[in-house]
Amino acid sequence: MTYTAFIGFAMMIIITYLLLKKKVSTLLAFGVIPIIGAILIGSSLNDIAKYVSKGLDMTLSLTMIMLFSLPYFKLMDDAGLFNTIVKWLLNHTKLHPISLAIITVLIPSIIEIDGSVISAYVITIPLLLPLYKKLKMDPKVLLFLCSAGMCFDYIIPWNARTLRGASLLKSIDNAPNFIFAKLIPIQIAYLVILIILAIVLAKIQMKKGAGIVAGELDNSELEETFKETELSRPKMFFPNLILTILVVVGLIVVKVPNYFMFALGLVLALTINYRDLKLQNKLLSKYAAELYPTAPAVLLSGVVVGVLQESGMMDQMVNVLVNIIPNGLGAWVYIIIALIGTPLMFIFTNDTWYYALIPIIAGICGKFGVPTEFVVLALMMNIGAMVSPVAQPQIYLACDLADHTELADYVKFAFPLFWILTIIWVVLGMALRIFL
Repeated sequence: MTYTAFIGFAMMIIITYLLLKKKVSTLLAFGVIPIIGAILIGSSLNDIAKYVSKGLDMTLSLTMIMLFSLPYFKLMDDAGLFNTIVKWLLNHTKLHPISLAIITVLIPSIIEIDGSVISAYVITIPLLLPLYKKLKMDPKVLLFLCSAGMCFDYIIPWNARTLRGASLLKSIDNAPNFIFAKLIPIQIAYLVILIILAIVLAKIQMKKGAGIVAGELDNSELEETFKETELSRPKMFFPNLILTILVVVGLIVVKVPNYFMFALGLVLALTINYRDLKLQNKLLSKYAAELYPTAPAVLLSGVVVGVLQESGMMDQMVNVLVNIIPNGLGAWVYIIIALIGTPLMFIFTNDTWYYALIPIIAGICGKFGVPTEFVVLALMMNIGAMVSPVAQPQIYLACDLADHTELADYVKFAFPLFWILTIIWVVLGMALRIFL
């Protein structure tokens, strides 16, 4: 192992350990430890400045989206949009932990069609959290099922993951559609398995007391809990609903930065719901307080990415991972990497997974007669990213939305479940001879 690779692994292990054990703040872990790592490999101050600048460029847009999307949906919550929808669901659905768990899978699998993880989180979690609370279900179940439900859309041709994978298949015409067509059978099976898992989790929650409200679950009683406040605007339900639909559609069809769509929506929502300028400023101050420290943590995660990618640490780390695999397993390297993909996502970003790891694995497997497309297809679904704050910093936002769930608690709960799903997905791909 080279010295640079050793520092890279040590840096990621230390960050992960400190965050999981809640030893330091996220801001310190992401903002300081990577700088120390860069210094230890001999990078100059000018080099470190370049690493940080490149990394922050990667997360700035995401942070800007949070800056406007979270206040937008918080405002809609204050105005009563979600409460009205929930009350409608209560009147038309026999609310039960099992049905709620299934709904939690289906809603993000529909919303994620636009490829935006944030959209799925900020719409699904505020909508369903009140029901989880009333049914006494753990918000971590909501977080997990929402995250896992989004993975169903990972293979749609315009999804960022599909486009990353397609860029590696230069010899295949219309590679995004090729990937979609090849993987859709596994994805359908994945969705069915996820719904079954949702039912199992709901039953576990029921054994712990979920769904028991004064002996019986009464929808009318639940509806009464959604009382109006001084900020409620029941007469603005349809304007708010139409505005929200327009914002979500705009994210898909309008060629402007996503954060601008949310910024425009926030300005319009404030104007039509709260005409008093003082009240607008008061609400913005409240939402700004709720953004901290989540938004800064997401921004500073770019420092980790920048140092890893720009310093050469990631290249050396990938080489080490490849070299420790015995030669006799050369033709199976991509399957092995796919099977352990969930824990690996704690040291890989999505970009380095696709652009650093997969090309090297494809090169090795090619020497043993394994086509590149098999490697790309097998490693496409890095499901473990949905439990890794390094690969998916939006998880911080999701935890904040889910009743301020601690990141460490969510990781401990969801990690084994995501790893099980990953293994099942790989085994299905092998059984269906899609990448074998």
